[in-house]
Amino acid sequence: MPYNPVWTNGNAQGRLIGGTHLVRDDDADEIADAINRRRRLVYLHQQDFSSQVGAGKFVRVATIASQSPPPFRNFRDAITDDIIEPEAGVLGGDPATPAEMHWLWPIDDGDENDIIVPNNPQAGQVSLFDKLSGTNNWTDPTLSAGTSHIRAVHFNELRQSIEWLRRGRWRLPVYLTAGIFSMYPDTPWIGESIANNGSNELRSVGYAVIRTSETLPRGLINVTVRSGTYFEITADTDCTVEVYHCLRQIDFSNDPPTWNQYDPSDSLDWSAPGGTGQGDSTLLGSINLTANTPGQLSNAAVQSAIQNMIDSAEQNFLIRRSDTGSQTIGISAQIVIEFDLDTPPN
Repeated sequence: MPYNPVWTNGNAQGRLIGGTHLVRDDDADEIADAINRRRRLVYLHQQDFSSQVGAGKFVRVATIASQSPPPFRNFRDAITDDIIEPEAGVLGGDPATPAEMHWLWPIDDGDENDIIVPNNPQAGQVSLFDKLSGTNNWTDPTLSAGTSHIRAVHFNELRQSIEWLRRGRWRLPVYLTAGIFSMYPDTPWIGESIANNGSNELRSVGYAVIRTSETLPRGLINVTVRSGTYFEITADTDCTVEVYHCLRQIDFSNDPPTWNQYDPSDSLDWSAPGGTGQGDSTLLGSINLTANTPGQLSNAAVQSAIQNMIDSAEQNFLIRRSDTGSQTIGISAQIVIEFDLDTPPN
């Protein structure tokens, strides 16, 4: 659904008007929820603002501008430090996940899809503060307890920043950890390799961490995938590959698949040996690859598959070589996901 933020206190545009609207505790509560939504999107755990925001609590200067962890990072720093310039690789892995995250300018004003940075934009970037206030900082950048008044503009700037942080481009590695080999159909094989000599095939199966399986998931949740999303693969030999969304639930660590079975421990067979049968996987497309040059697959099938993974489907892929040759080919892969946030919430 389109992104339409809802703030309970303010005018029709969601802004507080000095002399008309009082700053309320639920204003801070809504900002905290919106910040935590974006923290989870960049694979961070949400912060506990319960001691500072909520029914019956005063809105404090520290909450907005001066508190640093522990126990929590203030609203302004959370936006500029944790969200606009998120830390890559927070989940670990080799290569680490996520590989790269950027928020993109969502307004069609000549800067659309440029990377948002706080200040000092380079080519292809746009400055948040230049858009926000025409300066290099927040209004009243230093707030002091017992001295500074909390003003409508402070909340309006936080709300506006959050509204702009609604489009992203995440780059995530695909871990091709499993191989399935027709010559040894009941034996798990190593991943990151494909082969097809016309008689036997080695296919590679793996996964991406688009969203975590935690009770409160981190990663991409409640977003709409954009057409700029693509699957990228690199091979060390010229070849043609087919990329599939693997639909089966696979335990890559403890029970890796074989050519005949996606779940050997429970003797669960692929509907067709090799994992490309009905119900096993969905073909996303094929790519003609030049050795050591990344090739991209971008189409409606890729966009739909990534959306399904975000919404609940398995986050697994299968890659096979569709032309033939004597070589065993080394491969690596990643996905680049462009998305817009859905509402609600903010």
